[in-house]
Amino acid sequence: MMEEEFEEERGWTGRSTAWEDDTGNQSDGEQDEPMENPEQVLAECLEKFSTSDYIMEPGIFNQLKRYFQAGGSPEQVIDLLSTNYVAYAQMANLMAEWIISAGTNINEVRSMVEASLRDMIIKTFDPKKADTIFSEEGETPAWLTEMIEHPTWRSLVYRLAEEYPDCLMLNFTIKLISDAGYQGEITSISTAAQQIEVFSRMLKTSVCKILSSNDDTMMKNIKDTAEMICHSEHTFVYSQVLLYYLMQEAKGSHLMKRLSQEIVKCAFEQ
Repeated sequence: MMEEEFEEERGWTGRSTAWEDDTGNQSDGEQDEPMENPEQVLAECLEKFSTSDYIMEPGIFNQLKRYFQAGGSPEQVIDLLSTNYVAYAQMANLMAEWIISAGTNINEVRSMVEASLRDMIIKTFDPKKADTIFSEEGETPAWLTEMIEHPTWRSLVYRLAEEYPDCLMLNFTIKLISDAGYQGEITSISTAAQQIEVFSRMLKTSVCKILSSNDDTMMKNIKDTAEMICHSEHTFVYSQVLLYYLMQEAKGSHLMKRLSQEIVKCAFEQ
């Protein structure tokens, strides 16, 4: 019963409505997207093809498709991609292999490479460019799904999401991480509070932790949860409403009442 209260509400699944126009043909109400200016497309694509290692970018195939549909020259794109191929990633892999061959433990080398790459991403991360990933890919990139399986990259996402809370790509990745079952790692409430699904899972995890804690850790868990809930007005109201219904349950109702009181106390102190 306790866990059922915390099941996320499913939104209504919209159904596309089709109707027949005066000619008897079906229409879905959608209009054709305006054609892109070929000259502008060619200019944009050539600019991207001129950057270092663009051939390694995930969106290369979509850009090539746009380029050729706009009448681009195959010889020009081949020349640009090959001329600007620097092979940074391949050189990094080669250096790592040399270090391993010299006798360094492979896990140590992996940690060195990940740390260097992590620092570089933090230093150069551009939220606007990150948001263009979805427009270029057209769907969730496969590499993003693979990336969140590794603790190192999940921690990087948490840090970047704290620094760039308005980045759509990072917020979407946070939801992917939560959907994958790693919501217990999301300790930054400012990150989770922006998405009700993520916050709900965090709240559920925290309440279950309180219910299963012993006398030594119970008060600490209650205070930590109260501080998390008091992050914003909407998380405060949302949590208090849920706790009100949980108090009606026989099991653990006294703990839910104690948590609710601690939340009010924490809110007054703020």
